[in-house]
Amino acid sequence: MQSATEKRREEFAERVARSLEAGIIPWQRKDLPDTPIQSAVSDREYGGLNALYLMEKCAEKGYDDPRFITASEANKNGLYVRKGEHGTVLEHWAEGSDGKMKPHGYSVFNVQQLNGRLPMPEKEKSGSLEKAAQMLKNAGIEIKPGSDVKEYRDAIKKLTVKVAEETGLTQYVHTPELVALRYSIASTMAMREAGIPVEQTEGAPTKSWAQSIKHDPKQLSKAARDGSLLAGAVLADMRAKQEEQSFQASRERAEAQKGKELVSEAATVPRGLDSNLPNADLSGVQEGVIAAAGKAASQVNDLRASASSREASVGVDKIAAARNVAKEQLGKDAIVTSAQPGRTYQGNIIGILGGLTSPDRSAIQAIGDNHAILHDIRNISANAHLKIGDDVSLAVDEQGYSSVQAKDEKLSQKREGLRR
Repeated sequence: MQSATEKRREEFAERVARSLEAGIIPWQRKDLPDTPIQSAVSDREYGGLNALYLMEKCAEKGYDDPRFITASEANKNGLYVRKGEHGTVLEHWAEGSDGKMKPHGYSVFNVQQLNGRLPMPEKEKSGSLEKAAQMLKNAGIEIKPGSDVKEYRDAIKKLTVKVAEETGLTQYVHTPELVALRYSIASTMAMREAGIPVEQTEGAPTKSWAQSIKHDPKQLSKAARDGSLLAGAVLADMRAKQEEQSFQASRERAEAQKGKELVSEAATVPRGLDSNLPNADLSGVQEGVIAAAGKAASQVNDLRASASSREASVGVDKIAAARNVAKEQLGKDAIVTSAQPGRTYQGNIIGILGGLTSPDRSAIQAIGDNHAILHDIRNISANAHLKIGDDVSLAVDEQGYSSVQAKDEKLSQKREGLRR
C-alpha cells in the first residue's frame, strides 16, 4: 500500500514534470522570493524536496517572504494562522521503533498566512552583486567590476561542476541529463544565497528531465537531495576564507584572554600582611607586574605570528581531513560542510580531530547518508567531551562554537517538528 509520503512525492513529481515539459524550471521562476527558503524560527534553509515543496507554494500563492513557521511556533510569538489558510506538508525523517529512519509529515505556514508579520532581518538585496563577488573571490574566482550578471551565473555554474567532480557526488548518476538536473538545482540554490538574480536557463534539457521524472518519480527526490548537498558544498567553498578568518579571529581572542590571565596571575600579590607570607617584601611588586605583562604580551605576539602563518591553510586542512574521515565512514560520495552559526544538527559523531586540550579540536557529525558537518568543539568541557559513535544534537552559537544541546531542549525541538 502506498504511503502518504510516497503519494505526495509522486503527485509533486507529476506537477514538476508538466512544468518542465512546458520549458519552465520550477526552482528558477522569477516570481519566487530572491533569497533562500528558510525557517522563520531558526533561519535554517530548507533543503531537498522540502525546499521545492515550499518554492511551489510561494509561486502558487505569490508569497514574496521566504520564511515558513509551524502553527505552534507562531502561537509562541503571539501570532496565529488566519482562518481558512492551509499549510504545506513537509518531510521530517526520524528513527522509528524498529531502528530505521522513516519520514513523518508536519505542516508549516508562510509568515504571510499569519494574522501579523514577523520582523524580517535586514539582508543584502539581490542584484547588488557585492556579496556574490566577495563569495566568489573566497573560492578563488575573480569577477571584474562592472561585469554582467551572466558572468556571475556562469561562475557559479562552473564552480558547481568543479565541486561535484572534487566530491564525487555525481559519479553514481548514470545519465548526463540527470547530472545536469542536479547541477541546476545546486547552482540555483547557491545563486540565491549569494544574492545573484535567478532566471530560467536557456537550452536546459527540460524535456529530458521531465521524461526521466515521469518514468521514475523517485528521480526528482534523489536529484533534490543531491542538489541540496552539492549546493552546501559549493557554498562551503565560497565561505572558506571567511571561515578561516573567523577561526583566526576566535583563536586570537582566546590568546588575548590567556595573556590577560597571565597578567592577572602575576598581579595577584600580597597586600599588607598575609597569613601565608607574613614578611612579604612589596618593593618589587610593580616591576614584577610590568615584567609579567611584557612576558604575556610577548607570548601572545608569538602565538599570533604562528597562527598567522597557518591562516591560509588551517581551515582547508581541517575540511580535507574531515572529508577523508567522512568518505571512510559514509562512502566515497560523502561531502563535508562547516557548521553554520545559529543552527542545530542531529546525528552520530563519526570522527574527532585533535585531542581534548587541542585548540583546533573539531568533531565530524553525520547528518545524512552521505553528508557530514564539521564542528568546532574546543569550548566543550572535558567532562562532557564527545566520543565517536555518540548520537547527539549539537547547537552552534553565533561565534561558530558547537556544544551539546540539552536533552529537554532537544525533545522540545522534536515535538515542534522543527528539525528537517
